[in-house]
Amino acid sequence: MTLFVPSAGWAGFPEALSRTGESRPSVAFRQESALPRHSFGTGVSVLWRSCLLGATACAARERSARSSRKPRWQSRRPQNKMEVLKKTSERRALHKSGDVLSTGTLPVGSGFELYYEEHGQKDGIPVVFLHGGPGAGSSRRMAQLFDPSKYRIVLFDQRGCGKSARNGSTTAEEQLEDNTTWHHVSDLEALRTHLNIDRWVVAGGSWGTCLALAYASKFKDRVLGMVLRAVFLFRPEELEFFCGPSGGARSLAPSAWRSFSSWLPSGLSSAPAVAAAFRRAALGKDGSMSPSDALGKWRAWENHLFSLREQDPKLSFSSTGDKDLPEVSPPKTPWPKATKFNIQALLTLHYVAEQGFLEEELLDSAKEFNFPLKMVHGQNDCICPAENARNLASAVGSNAELLLTNAGHSQWDAENIDAFVRATDEIASECLVTC
Repeated sequence: MTLFVPSAGWAGFPEALSRTGESRPSVAFRQESALPRHSFGTGVSVLWRSCLLGATACAARERSARSSRKPRWQSRRPQNKMEVLKKTSERRALHKSGDVLSTGTLPVGSGFELYYEEHGQKDGIPVVFLHGGPGAGSSRRMAQLFDPSKYRIVLFDQRGCGKSARNGSTTAEEQLEDNTTWHHVSDLEALRTHLNIDRWVVAGGSWGTCLALAYASKFKDRVLGMVLRAVFLFRPEELEFFCGPSGGARSLAPSAWRSFSSWLPSGLSSAPAVAAAFRRAALGKDGSMSPSDALGKWRAWENHLFSLREQDPKLSFSSTGDKDLPEVSPPKTPWPKATKFNIQALLTLHYVAEQGFLEEELLDSAKEFNFPLKMVHGQNDCICPAENARNLASAVGSNAELLLTNAGHSQWDAENIDAFVRATDEIASECLVTC
């Protein structure tokens, strides 16, 4: 296993190594755990830049020799995997906003039209950013994670949320039909084709990492590289940690768990069963809980975990229990339907109830990735434990590089911004125009 270690060792690094539990060679791990929060930038190290000068000269010769050919973006990996980690004294912030190149919609079937925007440079390196949730929607701030002078940045709302809600719909419930991981994968490929992009960098956070990996499992030849933050693989152990009746998050926040779960019918033995009970109530089929109250409890639980900080929370594997639900009494009069304001909560619990609509583990296909994968993960993340990222790094092998920060789940924690912006800048340095 190849490890990137600074000259002045970090106290937390041996523990990070022991937690990987893997022996796959040439995985690059970096850790910032011993650095003070106020000086994170001092210890962040700039990787992946060896061979850049030689690659630039090579590209210049190639452009001269092939001046008649159409430009094409290609990914290039550094040749020396043992670069010395360089220290920087300045924390990176978001890039300044670039130009909005275009906005548009793309019909993708079942009454959905994807709303998208392009930012940055029209002839820049194509990159698409996949928002979280499912159902969180995109914002223009996400474009600032990328250098607008180097990238052609694509943002879009995934089907069923934001400006991509089903045409004519007024309720959250109307977004569920024909809304699965594989519908999103098809939408993403349709968007790439629509925008006349040959290959692109795929980036995302939280649920967006799961979607990115699912997309690459089907279309890896269309991926130049990946930058992921807060890796989520939708494995049973991750779901049990998140909302299982005996999962890890429950023990981290017992009071919040009681508020979240006290209304649930007895006998639920798995996270999908918990989510399915919430979904049944959210769809107005449980007389004991209104849709708005059920979705409010789900949002409150997610928000609590989002703000919680716990050093390197652990996953513990247990076989997923039965997700069949006990019978409940329906409402005597119909509950008011949940509005589209509730779509993120409803889509999230819907996907948890269906275990992400995944039949195979995403780690299996990740072993075949032949592009650079850079990951940023907060060690204090209580929604997506850092073990997820270590497992993915070990599966991918020498093409993967992982930076563990002292942050939590949020993309907008200063340390996560710093690390993510560095990663996108470094991916840009590895992408060469050949003519």
